[in-house]
Amino acid sequence: MSAKEASDHFLGSTAYWTAAVRAMEHARPDRLIDDPWAEALAGEVGAAWIAGRTPESVLPILLRTRYFDDFLGRISRENNIRQIVLVAAGLDTRAFRLDWPAITQVFEMDQLAVLEYKEQVLQSMGAQPACERHTLAADLTQPWKSALKAAGFDPQQPSGWLLEGFLFYLPNESIIDILEEANNLAAPGSWTGFDVMNSNTLNSPLTRSWVEMQAQSGAPFIGTLDDPQEFLSTRGWQASLTQAGAPDANYGRWTFPVIPTTMPNMPHNWFVTAQKT
Repeated sequence: MSAKEASDHFLGSTAYWTAAVRAMEHARPDRLIDDPWAEALAGEVGAAWIAGRTPESVLPILLRTRYFDDFLGRISRENNIRQIVLVAAGLDTRAFRLDWPAITQVFEMDQLAVLEYKEQVLQSMGAQPACERHTLAADLTQPWKSALKAAGFDPQQPSGWLLEGFLFYLPNESIIDILEEANNLAAPGSWTGFDVMNSNTLNSPLTRSWVEMQAQSGAPFIGTLDDPQEFLSTRGWQASLTQAGAPDANYGRWTFPVIPTTMPNMPHNWFVTAQKT
């Protein structure tokens, strides 16, 4: 298996894991996420993975998902964003489970095999999107701007971008390339959201068990961005940072101490949101 094939394989696997987290949450009476398709999408791969996890161990994924649910809902309602791009969408079901304003278009980009599997499962369950949904197979290591435009994306209109749950699996240069491509397609007034860790996370004693667990699962963390605000500012974006457990990303579930979001020399796994001016 080539390095790229190996990368594609474990990135595909993480999509099943994330679906399994949503399925676990959907089963709760006090759920933060309503996703009736998640269990079927997670399948045996996701079920096997989450069987060895406690609810506390997957809490950051849950809070991240709900946080970006709220982010997409907010920019579509309050900022009239009608084009949403889900980069490396995986088994994401937001096109189906969120309450989208009329004429919203959602573009889902991912590996062809992931999209085909998701389509088969959703069709078998009679799922109907709550928006105008477009899926497009894309290799994020290659230029994908033309494919997105061919699918109906209009770079002259403001858009919303979500890059969730995958940047830390990529080399730093790939992170930069993907964010640059999105920046080049985003008109003024656009919004972006993504999660990214800093380099301290990879070697801090506070995160060692988490980093080791990921490596043992076949999905090692390798990609970092140490100053997302500065990176985005130089490209015309005004960014904010938060993280799981912070007041705006807590949802009554986080019970652990919370490191201040910008405390220096500490590990951070940030939820980044930004608007292009």
